[in-house]
Amino acid sequence: MTTIVYPAQPEQILKSLSRLWTALGEEEKHQGKPTVLRACAMTLIVATDEPDLGFSASQTIAELMHEHPSRGIVLAISDRAERDLQARVFAQCWKPFGKAQQICCEQIEVTVRPQSFPLVGPTLSGLLAADLPVVFWCRHHAALAPAATSDQTAGIGAVMRLATKTILDTKDMDLECLFRRMQQWRTIGRLIADLEWTRLTAWREPIACLFDTVRDNPYSNFDRVEVAYTGDTVPASAVYLAAWLAHPFKAKVSLRETSGPSPGIQKVMLHSPGEIVVLERDRSDHMTLASTRTREREYNYTEPTLYSLMNEELAIIGSDPAFDSAFEHAQEILNSVR
Repeated sequence: MTTIVYPAQPEQILKSLSRLWTALGEEEKHQGKPTVLRACAMTLIVATDEPDLGFSASQTIAELMHEHPSRGIVLAISDRAERDLQARVFAQCWKPFGKAQQICCEQIEVTVRPQSFPLVGPTLSGLLAADLPVVFWCRHHAALAPAATSDQTAGIGAVMRLATKTILDTKDMDLECLFRRMQQWRTIGRLIADLEWTRLTAWREPIACLFDTVRDNPYSNFDRVEVAYTGDTVPASAVYLAAWLAHPFKAKVSLRETSGPSPGIQKVMLHSPGEIVVLERDRSDHMTLASTRTREREYNYTEPTLYSLMNEELAIIGSDPAFDSAFEHAQEILNSVR
């Protein structure tokens, strides 16, 4: 069931949500089914300037709600918007396997003209689920680019001020500019996450396991970290990985371009006196960990989807100390390779 709401005033949207839930409950009662279970653990706001007017963002939110039930708000900024602000509300419902009762979460889609984006804060503040975390997933690429306008920057700031946590994705972005802005936001107390860091889980886990399981660990004195990647520019994931590994051991860092089955990190090497550890993607779906002191280990590798990345990141509402440390030292590494 879908309700069209115009203009996009918070009180009107909330009334429409109330009518939506009432209608869903009446429909279930009329059909003699169990009542609808309304689920919400957070408010998840997505701002996007993608040409599909938020369709792909809505699809991802619908998937995420199964693990992270939320009030989803998709904020689509587009010149194609018919009004300054307009919205529609609907429910995302599913039945767990073997259950008759529906679980439903509410979703609000707001379409905004670019000139109205900086003024969206009061509308959003009236739509937040009370006393629950607010996560802001920023997919507004133009607002994160070096050429971002003052309106775009103000719009991002208006949403960020409402958020408990802001999730960015620095993949294929101008790192020097975006790292600088991320540092400014962090300085004023914003909690910032980056999906490029989340993409490193498949790399971090084998290395962490190696350090945790080897007795009288011979790797604690490595003095050089080498990260090889494919692509024309250094990806943020390579910088983060180098920072995460190098800083605790004061190791030197080397980043170099190479060839590989797909863009991104291809190999990481840890050098210590008499020992080299190599974790490498030798195929698009396969990784090998080799060392002179331990037997070779093999791992499956799957390119993470946006859903899997967000699913992992939404499980961490508070600060991530590992990322915080890696980010601080990633800036130093990025400056040194420029």
